[in-house]
Amino acid sequence: MLYQTVAEHWPAFLERAEEHGGLPRFVVKEFEEYLRCGRLEHGCLHLVCRECGYSELVAFSCKQRGFCPSCLGRRMADTAVHLEQSVLPRVPIRHWICSLPWGLRALLGYDRKLCAEVVSAFMAEVDRSLRWRAKRQLGLASVADAHTGGVAAVQRTDSALRLNVHLRRPGADEERARRSGAIHEPGDGPAQRARHAGRALSFHLRRPHPCAALPLRRSSRRAHARQSARRAGEDLARQEAAGRVHAGRSRSCPGRPEDQRRDDRRCASNSTQR
Repeated sequence: MLYQTVAEHWPAFLERAEEHGGLPRFVVKEFEEYLRCGRLEHGCLHLVCRECGYSELVAFSCKQRGFCPSCLGRRMADTAVHLEQSVLPRVPIRHWICSLPWGLRALLGYDRKLCAEVVSAFMAEVDRSLRWRAKRQLGLASVADAHTGGVAAVQRTDSALRLNVHLRRPGADEERARRSGAIHEPGDGPAQRARHAGRALSFHLRRPHPCAALPLRRSSRRAHARQSARRAGEDLARQEAAGRVHAGRSRSCPGRPEDQRRDDRRCASNSTQR
């Protein structure tokens, strides 16, 4: 049903989009490769059994990362099996999610290098926080004796298929101590861990990067991206602060603004004097 719908309406949709500026090239490529996926006329492989002589034609797949159910489902299943059997240890797994300001999400959707830096910062700060907590609670001589593990995944869309870049980190819920090889369980709850990691990540992203000191012609794009992300974070903080102030005023007078209360008091005072 999905393939028939896209094949029927894609030409008209593309023509209409061109009248309003067009679509990005990677979007057009994604749709066109999807329409070629699994079609024998666009390439196939002829397989023959040497013993019984049975032959079969296998069409090439698009191998895209957009919305092809066949390719995405196959890649998802292969990755899940690999992580379960070869990467993740047999310990409880905690799922960390890094949600970014809207201004930074749009930049990460088009800047791979900046996205890689944010992913590295997110992973490093979470691991650093967990290692230091393990050192304090387990009495280790050094943070090098505590080990963590996790896998980073970049999700680029939300449930409404909007560009909404956010990071996911499934990883071990306990820290391994090298001195005994046992798995220890810290006492901090998930909410406190998330607060510590969020503050550390925010501090890491706001620190000046060495690239900012390079000449403008070499780092202007990345510096502009960081400046835009910093401004987006500051705007978000101001909006949240304004929301808290407004909420406080609303609690002081539910359903009625302060100026209306002052007007009511003035009217009551004038009526009393008369």
